[in-house]
Formats: sequence, structure tokens, C-alpha cells
Amino acid sequence: MKLTILQIALPCPLRLSFDYLPNNAEITWQIGMRVKVPFGSRELIGVIVNLKKANEEPNTAKLKTIIEAFDQQAILSSDLLSLTQWLSDYYHHPIGDCYQTVLPKKIRLGETAELETETYWQLITPLLDIKLGKKQQALITLLNEYSEGLSQKFIYQQLGQCRTSLLGLEDKKIISSFQHIRQPLINHNPIEHCQLNEEQLTAVENVWQSRNDFSPYLLQGITGSGKTEVYMQLAEKMVAAGKQILILIPEIGLTTQFVERFKQRLAARIVVLNSAVSDGERKQAWLLAKSGLADIVIGTRSAVFTPLPNLGLIIIDEEHDASYKQQDGLRYHARNVALIRAQRAKIPILMGSATPSLESLYNVEQLRYQLLILNQRATGASIPKIKLIDSRGPSANSGISTVLYEAIKTQLSAGNQVLLFINRRGFAPVLMCHDCGWQATCSHCDARMIMHQRRNILCCHHCGLIQRLVEKCPTCQATDLKTYGAGTEQIEHTLQAYFPDTPVLRIDRDSTQKVNAFADIVNKIRQGGAKILVGTQMLAKGHDFHDVTLVGVLDADQGLFSADFRSTESLAQLIIQVTGRAGRGGKKGEVFIQTSQPQHEFWQDLLKHGYPYTAKKILAERKIMAMPPTGSLCVIRAESQDESLAMKFLSDVSALFHQATQQEVIVMGPVPAIMEKRAGRYRAQLLLLSQQRKPLHQLLDHFMQAIGALKLTRKVRWSIDIDPLDLL
Repeated sequence: MKLTILQIALPCPLRLSFDYLPNNAEITWQIGMRVKVPFGSRELIGVIVNLKKANEEPNTAKLKTIIEAFDQQAILSSDLLSLTQWLSDYYHHPIGDCYQTVLPKKIRLGETAELETETYWQLITPLLDIKLGKKQQALITLLNEYSEGLSQKFIYQQLGQCRTSLLGLEDKKIISSFQHIRQPLINHNPIEHCQLNEEQLTAVENVWQSRNDFSPYLLQGITGSGKTEVYMQLAEKMVAAGKQILILIPEIGLTTQFVERFKQRLAARIVVLNSAVSDGERKQAWLLAKSGLADIVIGTRSAVFTPLPNLGLIIIDEEHDASYKQQDGLRYHARNVALIRAQRAKIPILMGSATPSLESLYNVEQLRYQLLILNQRATGASIPKIKLIDSRGPSANSGISTVLYEAIKTQLSAGNQVLLFINRRGFAPVLMCHDCGWQATCSHCDARMIMHQRRNILCCHHCGLIQRLVEKCPTCQATDLKTYGAGTEQIEHTLQAYFPDTPVLRIDRDSTQKVNAFADIVNKIRQGGAKILVGTQMLAKGHDFHDVTLVGVLDADQGLFSADFRSTESLAQLIIQVTGRAGRGGKKGEVFIQTSQPQHEFWQDLLKHGYPYTAKKILAERKIMAMPPTGSLCVIRAESQDESLAMKFLSDVSALFHQATQQEVIVMGPVPAIMEKRAGRYRAQLLLLSQQRKPLHQLLDHFMQAIGALKLTRKVRWSIDIDPLDLL
């Protein structure tokens, strides 16, 4: 008699699946079911990835039996199972770890995969001429608008605690309660769509006409050109056709604004998936999508793995954003995963941005993507004027030039809002002793400690180490300690001193740590509760503040002299995105960029010719260097508490690669990372560069087992990063 052997992917660093025997002969075992198994001294939850038959031999006698099965049928559909296998193959990552990324936390921990229900109330008797209390009358009016019933939770949100009134109406047989799957409310009175301009109409029609084919589109629209309007009208058409839509956005901070616009405009069931949503809510949203009970899923990068049986369209907003790339564990890029999903589902995918990535522009050039262009602002608002200010000129204080100070004063006196952008949080990046030259540095990293004056601390932004702010030099005991450079906290402090009667609002990771803090700040800005906004990248993306007429960019030169080959591309994107926050309403906008290099070729290109010209020029340079997107890049990283082990391990890996006779892949390094010591560990990296993607993957596949067998694998942490965005 043949035995069924279950091959199970488990959450561990080993790049293989494990064989177990079933514990119940009556269960119909399926690939994609979750099971608990003994693994060494632990019990782990894994996913069945294969079933095989074997004769009863001594070999099978050694196999352990699973402890329990959590599902009666597969929790993952065949398309998500094959996508997870693709993730493991393409990113050269352990298959068990890939499933940990694909499944929501509560599902991967073994919780039931059943949808939660809640109490609903429904009107069962036509409106009668019965004398009722004020609260009861309000209840009937509300329930009369929703014939399918309303959840008790929503009723409480609208009318306050009214359990007595509900029970009273139930006794009168006017309403009744029932249990129903907890799901999002449909807006039965959506606001009418805006009239699309010609460019927007063309974009909608192109995507809609290819709804039954895999068609990647790049929607390149200037800031304020109405890309979201295109998304909404396409989503409406898809929902009407019975299809589901997956929408990816780069930042949690954009979620509230984005979701509210969709809820106001569409009669659809919309769920949200991001790390700000509780584990229970994420599980419910995931199961609703899997059951076809969610029409639209809006989320950050991990939402790309949501099961959607009727998927009709994928939309990626701000497709260029680096947030779509996971920087630890399974280092996937959500845009690439979304493209694979769209290709396999034979559906269109729309990637929108004012500043498209060079990868997407290169794919347009190679005719792999179709380009759709929006060149005019949807509201008719004019593009803001951009002026360069030499930061070496007259300075008011804290790096704010006199020219910018005067411009701020002018806009405030006109009752407008001002946004100042500096990509550095904290008070000052350098605390230094003038007498002996001591600087506050992190003991765990090759980095300076950042001064945070309000909390009276020194903080390392790389490893999170916090120390009390020192009052005298620990080396020579001098008390004359000076700060150099400025961060958001210092700019806020300076502006509040300049304009004591004007509210200043700081928006960075420090000021938005509390739950819903960012959404509250955005509401405050919209209501005019702050006239001066100081922020980091969080403010640069997608926000629509109609009263912001002046944007100032401080210390804009950081990207010009970076060791990272992507730095000028990232700087160009950031500048265009942040300047796009100005003049989005009926008022004209202006932008001031402070730079110590006003004659630099980069600024001349970007400001005179715009982003498309600049991107084309950078792409030409990349082609000469054979760097991405024209070449394929992989970085193998290693780190260890021992200073020499990371380099030694990568030297051994390099020696393996050099055994191959291939010529297509260039092996560079190993070299120490630019910040060699971080969080107490020494880091090194090995680069693989190839003109074609295939030889690079073949080389990795060929030597993966040999790398795993190296003695030092147990003494170092190592990882493979395919298509890395960060080489620092």
C-alpha cells in the first residue's frame, strides 16, 4: 500500500521543504493547506507545497507525523501558490519564509480562516404612524436608507449608544436583528464623477479596452493632473463588470485621503490592508477579498499578495517610490510582483507617477509598456514657478536664506500656507566640541548621533540607540558644545521664533508616532489650523493642500554627492514631487530650492527642461555603465559581530562563483559596506552585474547549495538582494 507524504514549507532559513506523514487517513489532503508539525524541539506551522506517494519502506518509518491540520481545504489558491514559488525562485529566498510574507499574521499563526460576523439590524415593517421617541425615530430614518440592514457598530457610530431604543423597536416588531459577515459599508449615494479632460479620457479608454489582456500601462502625469480621477473611473467600470481591483499606494500616510476619495465616489465594498490596520482587521479584509466580498483592496506593498478570485485591474500609484521595495527578509519589489500577477491573470496594470522610475521609462522605450501622458493640471491650476537660491548667500538663521524668509513673510501676510521640506529629522545632525574636536558618534554604528532638543536626547537614526544629551565634552570636559546643520525640529523652532503668532506644524516620524497622528495632522492642515508646515519625505507624496502656495526645499544637495548610483534619479523625483505640493488650488504657487551648487548641471537640466529630459539623460549614463535598468544587479550581503567574518564569508562565495567558466556575470568585491558598522555588526557586500537577467539567476541557482554548505554560514547573517535599490 502506498503512503501519502506531505511536503511542507516551514518558516526557517533552510532553502527546502520537509517530508511528513499525515495524521488522518480520512482527510483529503490538498496543496495549500496549513498544518502544525514537530520540528526539532519546536512546533511550527507550515503550508503543504506538494503531495507524493511512497511505498512503506524503512525510509518512511523515520518520518515524523504532523500534529494537526488547520484547514479542510486549501487556504491558498493555485495562483497564489505558484506566485509564492515564483517569489522563492526569483528572489532566491527560502520557500517557507515566502509563505510568512504572503499570509496575514493571524492566518500564518493558525487561526481559523472563517469570516467574523457581527450583529446587524434591519427594518421589517413599513413606516407606520406610531408615536416613537426621538432616538427611535432617528434609528428608523437611518435604517430606511439601507434596506439590506446596518451593523450595530455603524449605528452606534452614527447615533451614539442606543441599545435600549433598538430593543424597544425590536419588541414592537418594527426592526429585527441578525448575524451577518462583518464587512465594509457600501456608499449608496456616491458623489458624481468629475468631467474628465481629453487626456484623462484617452487614458481610461485605453486601459478599459484592454481589460481582457495583460497590458502594462505607465501613466505619466504631472503633479495635480488628476491621476486619481483616472483610477476612480476605471475602478467604477471594473466594479460594474463584477471585477475586483487591487490598488497599491506607497505610504500609510496617504491611505486615509486616498480611501476617503474612493468611498465618496464609488458604490463599492472597499477594504484597507497596511501595517496600521490591526491584525484582526487585516485577517478579515484578506478573507473578504478571498471570498469575493471586497470589490476594491487598497494597501501598501504587502497588499500585492491579497487573494482576489475576480481580479480585473491592478493600479500602482507613485510607482517610482522606493517604499515598494522590501529592505529585509524577502526583499521583493511590489511593482515587479504586481506585474507577474497581472501577466498571469491576463489583466491590465496601470502604473502612475509624475516622476516614473527609470525602470518603467526603459520598459516604455523597449515597447514593453504603453505610455499614457497627462500634461495639464486637472483643476486648471498653473504649474508653480521654481527659483534656485544660493544657500551661501545672506542667511536669516538655521539655513533659511533671507530670500526665502522674505517670501514666507509675503505668503503668510496674504493668508496662505507655506511648506518647508528638509529630509532630516531631529534638531541637528552634528554635536561637536570646539576645544578638542570631539563629535557625538554612535558606539554601535559608523554614524553620528542626531541631537533631538525637545526630548533632550542624542539618537542614532540607524540603530535607534538613545543617550541623554551631554552638557559637557566627555573627552576634555569643555562646556562650549556647538551644533552644526539643521533638522525639522530646529527649522520648526526657528520659524516659531520668526513668526510667534503663526502656528507651525512639524511632520516627521517623531511627530507622527501615535495611532492616527498623521491623519489628524493632515486634517488640521486642510482646515487651515497651521500656516507653516515643516516636514520630511512624508509630506512630499500625493497630498493635496489647496492653500499651500509656497514650497521651500532646504539643503537640497544631499543627493548630488551620494555614493549610490541611484541618488540623482531619487533627488530629481523628490524635488518634482515636493514642488508639486504648491499651487494645487486656485492660487498660484512658487517654489524656492536652496542649494550651494546653483550652477550644477543637474539643476540646470531639471529646472530648464523638466523631469522627462533629466530622466532620459540619467538613463543614457546608466546604459554606458551597464547598470540597472539596462543591466541586472544582485548584491549578496553579510554581517557579523566579528570584524573579519563577513568579508571572509563573501570571499568564499566569490571564490565559488569564480569556479564557473561563464563570462556573462561580473563579480565585484567583496568590499565593506559604506557604513561598515551598523547596530553593532560589521557589514560587507558582493555585487553581481550582468547584461541579461537569466545568466545571473543561473549562476545563483548553480551555487546556492554550495553557498549554504560553507562553514561560515552558521557564523554570519547573509542575504541575497535581487534588483537592489540601496547599495549603501
